[in-house]
Amino acid sequence: MAIIRHTLASNMGSVVTASNSLSGRLQWRGVLCLLLLGVLGGGGHYLLGLRDIEQRLAQLHTLVERRFVGVLAQSVWDLDQHNTQQLLESINQLDGVNRVELITTLGQRQSSQLHPAAHSEWIRDFPVQSERSGNQPLASLRLYLGQQELQQQLRRRSLLFAASLMAAMQLMLLLCRHFMQRQLLRPLEQLTGQLLRERPLPLADGGRELIALDKQLQRYRQGWQARLQQQQQRADELQKQREQLSELASQRTTELDQLTRSQQLLTRLAHGFLHLPPAEQHEAITDALARIGHLLGVDHCYLLLLDEGQALQQHISWQNAQLPPADGFYLHAPLQHSPWLLPQLRQQGQLTISRLEEIPPDGHGERLLLARHGIRSLVLIALDHTAPLHGIFGCEMVNRQHDWLDKELTLLRLFAQQLCGLLLRHQLLQRQEALAQQLAAANARLQAQSLCDGLTGLASVRRLQQDKQQLFEQAFQHRQALSALMLDIDQFTAYNSHAGHLAGDDCLLRIAGLLQAQPGLAVRTKGATMLLLLPQHDPAQAAAVAEQLRQTVAALQLQHPASRVSSFVSVSIGCATLDLRRHDDIDDLIDEAARALSQAKELGRNRCVSIAPA
Repeated sequence: MAIIRHTLASNMGSVVTASNSLSGRLQWRGVLCLLLLGVLGGGGHYLLGLRDIEQRLAQLHTLVERRFVGVLAQSVWDLDQHNTQQLLESINQLDGVNRVELITTLGQRQSSQLHPAAHSEWIRDFPVQSERSGNQPLASLRLYLGQQELQQQLRRRSLLFAASLMAAMQLMLLLCRHFMQRQLLRPLEQLTGQLLRERPLPLADGGRELIALDKQLQRYRQGWQARLQQQQQRADELQKQREQLSELASQRTTELDQLTRSQQLLTRLAHGFLHLPPAEQHEAITDALARIGHLLGVDHCYLLLLDEGQALQQHISWQNAQLPPADGFYLHAPLQHSPWLLPQLRQQGQLTISRLEEIPPDGHGERLLLARHGIRSLVLIALDHTAPLHGIFGCEMVNRQHDWLDKELTLLRLFAQQLCGLLLRHQLLQRQEALAQQLAAANARLQAQSLCDGLTGLASVRRLQQDKQQLFEQAFQHRQALSALMLDIDQFTAYNSHAGHLAGDDCLLRIAGLLQAQPGLAVRTKGATMLLLLPQHDPAQAAAVAEQLRQTVAALQLQHPASRVSSFVSVSIGCATLDLRRHDDIDDLIDEAARALSQAKELGRNRCVSIAPA
């Protein structure tokens, strides 16, 4: 037994000696690796820094032009030397700039302070010009550039980086050496010393020595088994912790995915529906309800729109495809007569029911209705809980109970707010569309009224201005005749005064009816004066129409006691026919008809006068 212990102690001593020798060799090799790593790290840092310096100097031209040249041109134009000097000093603070000099077109120079011990390697000039000077250069900005100072700073930073890297690796090596000594070398030394200090067992009785050796081996075996059990327990605990962490990570990933999808859906509700026409919003809201239902895992999502009497006006809903089709309870419940549901929504703005047993006795009828439709959990959110309600957003769980979480309720409230905004926008668009239609109808009526005389029904002066050019161009292009008749009721003011305005209006209506029967454009120009434009009527045909109108008015035999011309109402008519040699446009033709009317009045009225072409 003593021999065995001595042998074990000798072997362990050899192992300890070999371990110490290996530790020493590893230390020297670690030092060499540290030096090599420091050289490589510092050199790489220096090369990357040189590349960065070259890029910064290459971008310096663009930076100065974009940030300083325009402001410097303004200062030079304003002759503000103080601001110019400050700008030169600011440019001088840029990396790589040793000195800045401004040379005006008059030869004046203004420069910044020179960096101490600065050596300039390049010189770059920038034209300083302004729109006020007609894009002519006001001065020249000269930069003295060099990278000597930047390279010195880079060397210092590279040495510091290499030293930091070597210090970190040295600390790591010390930690590794401490770990080896603590976990390997010291336990071996302690075990070797313990074996050497134990007393040798007597060799007289070999059986006892074997029994003692067997007991010691059993103690070692028990100790190893206990350690194995402890390690197994630790491994089981670590496995449970891994499973818990994995489950927690999966749960957090699911929640993050749900939040991301919720954010995307809220963004879609907030911005995606803004440019949709009203006809497409119903389908878009249905799609949004389906997305909300799939996101939260509910069975039924719906949006109810109520009228002022709190009756159901419109409903938009989505239902899980795995459930049999069924009508919602809201289609069978008169919401305006609900004794418990609507008052709760008006008061709280939200109604959350995880179990139907939570409904108080006041809502007994609603509880029975929900149970009849298989609804076990419910959330209702008022889109606007002022009285009366404008709408309700709801989610249901069918044939299963669900405890609504705070995050789910928060998301539902956000969705309700977005849907409320869409609802208000939809209603606003509907009102705007209705107002636009009313405005268009009113404009059409006004347009029609503006083109027609309100009393006689003849065309108005505005209609004449609109159509006269077309009549002129048609006659000009097709070489067709065009005649104008200017008609005026003789002494109509005296007729109005003697017979009254009602009789005067009746007289105007009857004569206007005679003009409307003619194949042309009849216009009431003013008072008792009317114009008749006759396309494809030569002078003879126009004169015949005028004479027929005069005789037809006389045949009406409207009493006119105040007339000095006739006992009955009579008219005077002036006729003119388009002659391109004398008429540049249709206004000349109308003016000529008006002159013919004036001649008819001068000749005694109740007659037709035609101006024959020359």
